[in-house]
Amino acid sequence: MFKKSIVYMVVFFLVLGFALTGCSSKPEPAKEPEEGDQGFTIGFSNFSIENSWRVSMEEEFKAYAEQLKAEGIIDEVILTNSNGDISKQIADVRDLITKNVDAIVITAASPSALAPVCEEAIDKGIVVISFDNYVDSDKVTSKVGIDEIEFGRVNAQFLVDQLGGKGKIVVLNGIAGSAVDALRYQGAEEVFAQYPEIEIIGDAYAGWDYAQGKAATENFLAAHPQIDGVWSQGGAMTQGALDAFMAAGRPLVPMSGEANNGLLKAWLANKDNGFSSIAPCCPTYVSATALEVAIDALQGKEVPKQVNLDLPVVTEENLEEFVKPDLPDSFWNITKLSEEKVKELFSR
Repeated sequence: MFKKSIVYMVVFFLVLGFALTGCSSKPEPAKEPEEGDQGFTIGFSNFSIENSWRVSMEEEFKAYAEQLKAEGIIDEVILTNSNGDISKQIADVRDLITKNVDAIVITAASPSALAPVCEEAIDKGIVVISFDNYVDSDKVTSKVGIDEIEFGRVNAQFLVDQLGGKGKIVVLNGIAGSAVDALRYQGAEEVFAQYPEIEIIGDAYAGWDYAQGKAATENFLAAHPQIDGVWSQGGAMTQGALDAFMAAGRPLVPMSGEANNGLLKAWLANKDNGFSSIAPCCPTYVSATALEVAIDALQGKEVPKQVNLDLPVVTEENLEEFVKPDLPDSFWNITKLSEEKVKELFSR
């Protein structure tokens, strides 16, 4: 357990709320829908739905957008997905500009590469809300997310405490070049730097994906007879690592992770076998919060340059509150989707 006192802010099915930090951005006067229009046109630029978090995140956005359409606030939503292709995402954003959307809500494949086209949108009077993987520009209307550096710190401190400050560990990172990946690992490195007897003996990018996490861990196990812990920044990767350890007949070791249902179910099933974990999470409803901020800006309200959601953390103490044995591994447990929508999307 943690030796340092950490206050865990567990957020579950609350009204869309957030902690506001930084200075406020004063938007241009809100665009008034033209006569005959029912509301605003919103562009959503996603760079991938290759893992279950990104699928759920997009579903949260669509669910909230449908609510706003029913209320007459939104007229149209244009969804794009670049499938990991940076050039395509740039083209997607430029196409949204051409279509004269009122706002663009974007999670960027590359923080730097997407900055110029987002600034083009801003220069044309379009509200741009960057969330999750931030665009590297101070000109965007607002950025919405969690403290990803703290995410990395929490996972690293857990591992250090479990190992008594020393041991050989391996690292499972997400997607090379993504802002989230870099920030989470930055937080981990800050903690590990304080413990010289923590030795990182292997690292791999595993795309926040179960199969890639399992394969990378199999390679680690083949190369290293001693692995004392796994620092992972993704739940599915951790689940893959756990399965690799069990398949190899190796003793289970502490592994950090993230709060998806697959890991939480595996964690609960193996608690009595000596497995321990921790699971902070960027809530999948971060996309819906980003849309809420976009609407606020379009309606002429002042919005902060940075919107920080609380960081929910699943621990040994609250694990049973969050795990959903009747739902599939792909379900993300920190959600604002209605029970009806969850059943529709995730029922077996």
